[in-house]
Amino acid sequence: MNSAKPPLPGLARPWQRIPVDLDDPDIAWVLKLAVSGADGWMLGPQGPLKTQGMTLAEITSGAVHEALLHLLELGLIDVDTDRLRNAHSFPLRRDNQEPAP
Repeated sequence: MNSAKPPLPGLARPWQRIPVDLDDPDIAWVLKLAVSGADGWMLGPQGPLKTQGMTLAEITSGAVHEALLHLLELGLIDVDTDRLRNAHSFPLRRDNQEPAP
């Protein structure tokens, strides 16, 4: 896995995506762990199968929340506080970000 990051985003520099190789077995393993966290929530007592009336947005938010929290608790995600604190805004969609050179 390539861990090189593009420069910090700022007013003059937009966010750039970090290339991710989906064929990398380590990346596949991390994705599987994230999906397991999301599935555990979906099927558990707080999930939509046991809690009636949840909106699609609540279901999506809950699954993503559990998946990321699961990876954070396992220590697989390190929060880049420099990148987080130096950004003036954050792109909300993956498809409108520039790939890193």
